[in-house]
Amino acid sequence: MDILIVSSRPERWSAALPVMESRGASIRQAASLEQGMEQVRRQAPALAVLDLGLEPEGLRKAVIDILMADAMIHTAAVSEMSAEEFHDKMEGLGMLMSLPVDFSAQDVEQMMAALERLAG
Repeated sequence: MDILIVSSRPERWSAALPVMESRGASIRQAASLEQGMEQVRRQAPALAVLDLGLEPEGLRKAVIDILMADAMIHTAAVSEMSAEEFHDKMEGLGMLMSLPVDFSAQDVEQMMAALERLAG
């Protein structure tokens, strides 16, 4: 399972990578949305995780751009929004989930489990 992490803070993901890899994921990283979109166009990942500190409107646009490149890509995002606000603002995009800004290995495990359920 190919996962693309688009993050302006890659050091924050260092503890999460082994969790993802232990579940069979191969991880690619991009430092900006522009770099992430280049990778999406080159080879579509199963999941794109956005961790760029975007405001809701910017996040929504970024997810739409990814889906326009390939509608089969699952997306998740690190967000300061509450679960309810995230659901309201991202409604209709079919996002897998949001992770809190200070996400833990357990949050990453939940994301991987949700992705595995979809992959069937």
